[in-house]
Amino acid sequence: MTALEELDDLVRNGLVSDIFRMERAYRLLFGIGEQSATLNGGNFGELFGAVQNALELEAVLATARLYDKPNRRYPTRCLRQVLDFLEQRATELPQVVEAYNTKHALELITTDADVLASVDAGTTDFVAKLVPLYRGILDSQDVTEKVEKLKAIRDKRMAHNEAATPAGPTWASLETLILHAQHLVGVIGWAFFSRVYVHNGRYFLSDDAERPSRAIVRLARRLNANGT
Repeated sequence: MTALEELDDLVRNGLVSDIFRMERAYRLLFGIGEQSATLNGGNFGELFGAVQNALELEAVLATARLYDKPNRRYPTRCLRQVLDFLEQRATELPQVVEAYNTKHALELITTDADVLASVDAGTTDFVAKLVPLYRGILDSQDVTEKVEKLKAIRDKRMAHNEAATPAGPTWASLETLILHAQHLVGVIGWAFFSRVYVHNGRYFLSDDAERPSRAIVRLARRLNANGT
């Protein structure tokens, strides 16, 4: 594969996939919770309780995968792997194809004039500004603490049935971690693929991820209408 094809694989089959899986699980979890009275009244409580357990696992695992550390032996499509790839293969990537929209996507991450100006300076300069900027976000105390809690839950409670009971991250923390991933996807999508992931500050695929939760609302209405 060319460098651009490899980057596309990392973004679409890695970051975009896990963002979608987390958002879908997260929104469906809350959709079930909001309709719990109707679902329980219809004697579907055990069914949807089991579904919620599976969705919690999906949401945590998808978010944790985004924040894995790159491993040469077992390559993963995570945020840091994307940054490493950009840094190592910048000279093989094309020039930015959507400078105007790339800058707007970047403004969700930073207001630094030098970073924004780098979009017009060529791919090498752009990547040289983007990568350390985003690594700084990943290495920040706030993100580090959230990721540590997330991985403690994944490793000690989900991947392994340890007796330890670590304090897990809040749902708000997971939303924040996903938002950081969406911002990077938005920038890369515009810059190298002329692809819309972020538009007017909103992640474009969030609406698709919300569809199953809207279906739960429709199901609850039918149950109410049928007096189930």
